[in-house]
Amino acid sequence: MRKVIWWIISIFILSGIGFRIWESRQRQRITYRREATVTPVAVTQPRTGGISSTLLFIGNIKGEDQVQVFSEAPGKLIRYTVNEGDRVNKDQVIALVDRSITGMEFEPVRVKSPLSGVIGKLFLDQGSSIALQLPVAMVVKMDRVKAVFNIGEKDLAKVRKGMVAEIKVDLYPDEVFKGTVTRISPVIDPLSRTALCEVLIPNPKHKLKPGAFAEIDLVVESRKSTILLPRDAVICDLEKNIYYLFVAEAGNAVKKEIEIGITASDTVEIRSGITSQDKIIIKGQYYLKGGEKIEIID
Repeated sequence: MRKVIWWIISIFILSGIGFRIWESRQRQRITYRREATVTPVAVTQPRTGGISSTLLFIGNIKGEDQVQVFSEAPGKLIRYTVNEGDRVNKDQVIALVDRSITGMEFEPVRVKSPLSGVIGKLFLDQGSSIALQLPVAMVVKMDRVKAVFNIGEKDLAKVRKGMVAEIKVDLYPDEVFKGTVTRISPVIDPLSRTALCEVLIPNPKHKLKPGAFAEIDLVVESRKSTILLPRDAVICDLEKNIYYLFVAEAGNAVKKEIEIGITASDTVEIRSGITSQDKIIIKGQYYLKGGEKIEIID
């Protein structure tokens, strides 16, 4: 009888212990589930600044005026009176040509520069024969140069005369030169489907050399003081054709529809929908739908 009572007591004790263990585990599960519903996020505040939308093109540098110089008569080159890179004035003599023929002698032909500029190229060696169609030299206006490039059909409507351009060359990789669009070809090449464009650039120190490879950024649109955010903060709903983001408010994620403006690399302009004081969720936003509990982490 005592053994039976002992077994009954043991069963009750073990049942109580088991229940306590089960109850503890259930509480842990409930706590875990509650904690799991809190989404960790990182936030930032919008900043105010300037932003520009640009189009990048590849082209070449040319002189504003770039002319080849010819002799007025055939003959042989006696000598040049200048060197490549020398500055010359209009009507300055740059070469002498012997036009004498057997039995007859003439004064040397004085080849003159048709404009003021820089000697860009001397084509001949001393004693070389000169024909009327053979250029003797090239003179370039260097105080202003042109960046010449082609624009595709899809971008042509975005470009207009007077636009500001930023130019970079390999010779000065850390320097940006400013210019202005001065010419857009009125016709499109039927083979390349592009139109020729020219940007005029001040070049007082002659840093930009004709023939150099150039990167041209055309500033299509710009604003000086506007609300800016990292591009990753903004989500696009393709079905509804809207943009939205999430704002942290009182421990909750609040979904807000926004209007965007200029987009440039990793930054986007926000035209409406938020204020500069809002805390914008920039990490964890893709796990949100709106209304969730959130925890802000560093």
